[in-house]
Amino acid sequence: MMAIRKLLLVAFQMGSASPNTDENSRWNVNVERSHVPEKYYGKWEGHSYFPSPADWRALSIYQLVTDRFADGDPRNNEALEGGFDVRDMAFRHGGDFVGLREKLDYIKGLGCQAIWISPIFQNGFNFYHQYAQHDFTLIDRRLGTLEELRALTQAAHERGMYILVDVVMNHMGNEFFFEGHSSDTAPFRFHEIGGLREYRLIPRRSSRELYDTPVGKQPYMDFWYNNTWVAEAQYASPFYGQYGEAAWDQGRGTYESSDFHHNGDLQNYADPWEINVAKIYGTMDDLRLESRRVQEKYLAMTEALIASVDVDGFRVDTPMQVPLPFYKHWAPAIRRYAKSLGKEHFGIFGEFYVTTERYATMTGRGRDNTMYGQERFIPGEATLKGGIVYPYYWYTFTALVYKRPEFASGFALAYKEENRMIDTFDPTTSRSEYAQWIFCNNHDNWRLQALTGQEQLKMCLAVITFWPGLPLHYAGDEQSIDTPGSALDGWAREELSTSLAWTAVKTSQDGNPAERDNFDMTSSNYRYIARLNALRRAYFGAFGQASCDEVKTPQPEVQDLLIFWRGCDVEGRVLVAANFHSEEARTAAFYSPWSEGTRLLDAR
Repeated sequence: MMAIRKLLLVAFQMGSASPNTDENSRWNVNVERSHVPEKYYGKWEGHSYFPSPADWRALSIYQLVTDRFADGDPRNNEALEGGFDVRDMAFRHGGDFVGLREKLDYIKGLGCQAIWISPIFQNGFNFYHQYAQHDFTLIDRRLGTLEELRALTQAAHERGMYILVDVVMNHMGNEFFFEGHSSDTAPFRFHEIGGLREYRLIPRRSSRELYDTPVGKQPYMDFWYNNTWVAEAQYASPFYGQYGEAAWDQGRGTYESSDFHHNGDLQNYADPWEINVAKIYGTMDDLRLESRRVQEKYLAMTEALIASVDVDGFRVDTPMQVPLPFYKHWAPAIRRYAKSLGKEHFGIFGEFYVTTERYATMTGRGRDNTMYGQERFIPGEATLKGGIVYPYYWYTFTALVYKRPEFASGFALAYKEENRMIDTFDPTTSRSEYAQWIFCNNHDNWRLQALTGQEQLKMCLAVITFWPGLPLHYAGDEQSIDTPGSALDGWAREELSTSLAWTAVKTSQDGNPAERDNFDMTSSNYRYIARLNALRRAYFGAFGQASCDEVKTPQPEVQDLLIFWRGCDVEGRVLVAANFHSEEARTAAFYSPWSEGTRLLDAR
């Protein structure tokens, strides 16, 4: 066994280059053989590309961490580096593209037409979540081959489903330290102030362990550091801060020729410069994405992914830490390229774990804090179509977990303010479309039901199904999985297959639901979510109108209750009444849009 592991590791080191080679072609979305990253490209010979959905708002999304879903091919579990151990929730568990493909009918039966999968490219030891990538064209062979990923997207398309890949561009692995700070926090530096210049980058590995590249020995094959100081260089601004404020660079001096930022570790998330250029968590090397050189490399790689795999959209990781000039260049170019393949409405959605003021700068054409409520936008084309937004989650969390039901009134207020700030116009459809993702749970938080209960989760699921935006369903909610603890620490990133890792974490006298095989299409929550999604399709259909985003609430609002109604037309209106006071019943009298005598049915 040990000899086999060593042979596999040697094969990885020999075939790890992103230029296409005989050794790596089974996993490479790039077919270019020369080592010129900005010229990488992909193709799928003889393939007809699947068209985009006519209106993304018509879809419900299912989110999963690929390693934690289904293991279809155990042979690839230890095919790269270490970290596989099904007994430990913090290690890899073997989920892959083959296993996911075999379970597509399970997801379709739930009524979700789009699947958001975790990042797919090479990571190092363990990193089952896939967010510490070493490469942007080589598929992590522990997840499967290029052909297996193609088989997944093709099988999804045959079922009328769409695949969104989580893409990371802000950061890579942890191959450098800042000079003088090999094992401690490097304070933030910007330009040269008081004799303190931005840091030189020092590779963590020895020279003999680095890759041979066109610019010499490097820790990464396609993105290269350079410790040459350019005294007159500036950052391509503006950058934007947490309050939607524009920041213009007035200083001089940086390592302009480097593909990475040299500024130190991220500590102050409110500083518009630090949030955009510092090293996140002190462990992930930050790419210099405002540089046109770096933009062209990343653009070529993501175009190769679309061409070689036929994905339907991207979920963009940590866009709040990416300088806006990157998105103003990359997002329109990606849409144009996808359109050339027949994908008219390629979806680009962000992770908006940030203030509304900040994500307003990167939704649609973007608005800064001087433009709200006006037909004024940040110069340049539209960037992200929408993203995972947190205001509604925090109102739900506060109302149910902290038992402050009066926070239910925040939904209407947040929606009104958000639409005053963000640009919802979609240039590919020439209409306004509110395409934010609304959720009860995701892979970064505690599961709501672990802190409240299954009935509270069901209420939240009903709300996100009919509130404007795209409902996002996190794998496991449909099986009543309720492990307590943060998803970031692995606790709430349970797998759906039979699991050993969660046997020690009992959530009831019977153990933990995460222990068993959880692909049960007859479970109570599965049937409940399927029913909600069916009702959404029945009443809202294919959407297709800006009026589908109109939502009405009683005036004045009713204490502790969220009551709203919406529909794309008069006949298709749905009313939702949710009691956020989880311990007491509430009676309410309010105006509704239906005429007197109209009989309303409980559609649950």
